[in-house]
Amino acid sequence: MPPARRARSAADDAPRTPRPRRARTSSEDTGVNPAIPSPGPGTIHEGSRTGAFRRALGWTTLAAIAPGLGLLPTRRRGIGLGIFGAWVIGLASVSLLLWTNLSGLASVAVRPGMLRIVGIGAVAAALFLSSLIAATHTLTRPSRPSTLQRSLGAVWVAVLSFAVSAPLVVGAGYARNQASLVDGVFRTDSRSQTRPDTALFQDKPRLNILLLGADSTAIRNEHGDGVRTDTIMVASIDTATGDTSLFQIPRNMARMPFPEGSPLAGAYPDGFYGGNADNAEYFANAVYQNVPAQHPELFTGTDYPGADALKLGVGAALGLEIDYFMMVNIDGLTKLIDAMGGVHLNVNSRIPVAGDSEGRASTGWIEPGPDKLLNGYYAMWYARSRKGSTDYNRMGRQTCVVKAVIDQADPATMLTRYEAIARASKDMIMTDIPQDVLSPLVALTLRVKEGHVRRVLFVHGKDGFETTDPDFMMMRQRVQKTLEEAKAAPAPKKKTAPATTPSSAAPSSQEPTQQASTPSAAPSTQSEDVSDACAYNPGPEQP
Repeated sequence: MPPARRARSAADDAPRTPRPRRARTSSEDTGVNPAIPSPGPGTIHEGSRTGAFRRALGWTTLAAIAPGLGLLPTRRRGIGLGIFGAWVIGLASVSLLLWTNLSGLASVAVRPGMLRIVGIGAVAAALFLSSLIAATHTLTRPSRPSTLQRSLGAVWVAVLSFAVSAPLVVGAGYARNQASLVDGVFRTDSRSQTRPDTALFQDKPRLNILLLGADSTAIRNEHGDGVRTDTIMVASIDTATGDTSLFQIPRNMARMPFPEGSPLAGAYPDGFYGGNADNAEYFANAVYQNVPAQHPELFTGTDYPGADALKLGVGAALGLEIDYFMMVNIDGLTKLIDAMGGVHLNVNSRIPVAGDSEGRASTGWIEPGPDKLLNGYYAMWYARSRKGSTDYNRMGRQTCVVKAVIDQADPATMLTRYEAIARASKDMIMTDIPQDVLSPLVALTLRVKEGHVRRVLFVHGKDGFETTDPDFMMMRQRVQKTLEEAKAAPAPKKKTAPATTPSSAAPSSQEPTQQASTPSAAPSTQSEDVSDACAYNPGPEQP
């Protein structure tokens, strides 16, 4: 028998009153974690969406400044603290490396594989931080923002994302360009007959690099003329201190010797000499082009026949073993100096622009003055001008340009003008330095910037040197004496900013720029400190 039905009561027939809806709390409205007090002078009250939106903008801004902290008022607080902790650790690690191991950090810039990883990491970091900013805003804004609030929030997220990601994307571009530069200039597959077998030179007391200035402008190349190395200089670097001695020989030196017992010594028993010491085809600046052309069979195993010949010849003349060479062409040097924003040089006498000793007229002058800023064109003529100058003047100005470029290649200049410098460097440099040497070379370069730079100029008629019949024994003795002087030299003075204001005036027919000087005194048997030799010490103006 079915159970009896319950009798309906009057209460059952009464109309039902709807249950009141629970009011939404401010934390549900904004998505903010109620366990964490809202910052600021007040709290977000019911209906105060404007205040909640303003707070959301503040947390979003904090997410851009300190990644992860913008999530503190949300239920993702733990994730935010983890992100912030990782950011702090990364920042501290880089700061520690900058403080304790700058050379190690800088060596990343010469490792293409690492540079590509850095570039990919920078792009990934930009995407992650942009996403974090957007997520922070979404989690902290009111759940039902107005149309205006949505628009303003989207704009603010876009602005912050751009501000955070743009430097990272630019850095990724720098890393890519630098990797391309290193791969293009410092080849891993190149062959050389004179390069050291080992890339490690830390145990060597000195590293000797042949620096060549090639007279290979676009005009010369269009005319089919060969490369002439009008600037021939050796930088002998103390690997412990960075102190550097520069030895420069004139372009017109005759009878270039070669190491005893070498195939080149057999081919040229009297040195690179054609029977007439005034024959320009047998000057020192013709070795690069003519020796491989005359004896191609001796250079079958190298990609740098001219440089190998010149390394052996200059090394024999100076009594040094040349490790590597680096050749800069005139067009490239002009572009590099322009990319650096010009160079500061002390100009001690009027220097003609263009013109030559054969009667071609000058087109202007570089006027005397201290700490003049010269652009690439005028810096090139500062170094090259022969009209009205002695060989000593010209060679001395060239070492001043080298010193000025070294001094001005500081991190600020390299970073702010990096892309232009990288493009110019690709066009200007040829070298047999392999990539596996670059990391220790970077560390050595940092020491060179803080060390002494001395020089010896071998000039016709000075200190017993004759270009037509050089006394190579005397040259070698002077080289050794200079290296001994460099060891005994006092610690270099702390570099200070120049006391004078860089000149903005151009030379007689246009602009100047850079800080080096024209030497005014002839060298003695001792070497010269380049900083002293290139100081402002004006002499009588040249006509």
